[in-house]
Amino acid sequence: MVVEYKGHTIEVEKEKCLGGWSQVYYSVIRNSDSLECICDFTSGSEKIKTVVNMLKDRIDEELKEKLPWGEEE
Repeated sequence: MVVEYKGHTIEVEKEKCLGGWSQVYYSVIRNSDSLECICDFTSGSEKIKTVVNMLKDRIDEELKEKLPWGEEE
């Protein structure tokens, strides 16, 4: 699933890892300069929409900061 949110692209997908179990892989890219803000994975038990909503909350929190993601655009 790919979602555009407040100048960021959120990508979340569930796939099997090399060990054979499901993992949820996710990333957040800032559109203005293609900065990869977040890139990680979690166990496959979370629903994709739940992870997207958690990442939206994280973006909201970062945008409240003077220097979101610790870097200037």
